[in-house]
Amino acid sequence: MNFKKIMIASILYIVWSVLIGFFLPMIATWATIMAAIAAGVYAGYKNKLHEGFTSGLLAGIIGGIAGGVLISYIPNFYGIPVKITNSEFLGPTLNLIEASFPWILNLDLVVTGMIFGGIGGFIGSREKLKFVFIFLTLFILYIFYGAIDNVAWNWGRSDWTWNMSISHVLTNRIDLFIAVVFAAATTILAYVLLG
Repeated sequence: MNFKKIMIASILYIVWSVLIGFFLPMIATWATIMAAIAAGVYAGYKNKLHEGFTSGLLAGIIGGIAGGVLISYIPNFYGIPVKITNSEFLGPTLNLIEASFPWILNLDLVVTGMIFGGIGGFIGSREKLKFVFIFLTLFILYIFYGAIDNVAWNWGRSDWTWNMSISHVLTNRIDLFIAVVFAAATTILAYVLLG
């Protein structure tokens, strides 16, 4: 088991939960689940099935505990509010668990991370899915690159915000088309070169 990957995945879990929820408010309630699955995929990648599942599970637990402490003591980071919004369908279960263990900060992060991190670890351990993971990673990185480029282009404008930069990239058909072509071409090249 690679503990370095687990620690990196736990950091990714909490950072992506906050960033997805802030930059993409329309899917904010799903941000924690998406981040946990992505972190689990990273932690479980190229492991055996059991190890992949366990790595994703541990990444979710560690990230959930660290995230709970972080959220309790840091209200915002450079204007980005450090908060987590959970999916409504998990609400009743999470409320019941939190009532049973009130001394653990933001237990919902731990539970969500544990469940969906384990699922992500299972997915990441499947060798045949590696190129799907590569494609999605490249696509997301290109979108974030486009958003950062947009911020740099509009730097100093008082009427321009981070949200507007992300929204612009996600609603611009040319940017989305280029992101898909770039991710697909690189994934095909990786498939040819790496087999």
